[in-house]
Amino acid sequence: ASWSHPQFEKGAAPFDVIGPPEPILAVVGEDAELPCRLSPNVSAKGMELRWFREKVSPAVFLSREGQEQEGEEMAEYRGRVSLVEDHIAEGSVAVRIQEVKASDDGEYRCFFRQDENYEEAIVHLKVAALGSDPHISMKVQESGEIQLECTSVGWYPEPQVQWQTHRGEEFPSMSESRNPDEEGLFTVRASVIIRDSSMKNVSCAIRNLLLGQEKEVEVSIPAS
Repeated sequence: ASWSHPQFEKGAAPFDVIGPPEPILAVVGEDAELPCRLSPNVSAKGMELRWFREKVSPAVFLSREGQEQEGEEMAEYRGRVSLVEDHIAEGSVAVRIQEVKASDDGEYRCFFRQDENYEEAIVHLKVAALGSDPHISMKVQESGEIQLECTSVGWYPEPQVQWQTHRGEEFPSMSESRNPDEEGLFTVRASVIIRDSSMKNVSCAIRNLLLGQEKEVEVSIPAS
């Protein structure tokens, strides 16, 4: 599972590096561990252990001869990453990222090198955040139509919005926007116009499909 890096000579490594079979799911603000292991289960002590993103350097985390090389790490990870080495003698190590952010979402590579030999594996980190309880604001137009706008902040990735009548019938938004804030979390706005005067209650549910969770709010429609 490797490709060539110009600064390293490729030898026939006596080991393989294996990443997790499934993506790692992490919630914004919590810690995440990105594990990789050697096969066969030889010790990873003394190896160069490197986790990186698009480029080999600067790295997300780099340890050489048992020492973290902070000077070669990306600024946005420095001080937020540490090595989990309880099982390093069996060839299993992980990097722990503290207080995961939306920008940590995506692909990582772990790269283990001993002398001239190196191998690497891919780790996918999926970041999720459950947003705030939605809020519905209501405007009654002169025509008697009612405009509802459902808003919520702090979602990742982009969530789904679903409106429902009190009978459980789903209907689409007339307009929807999902805009990222400076942390990369999405603010959702969805609006509908109610023309049916027989509607009593309407609910707006915002769903995070990764977490399989939603937040819902219901509003009563005033009698015309």
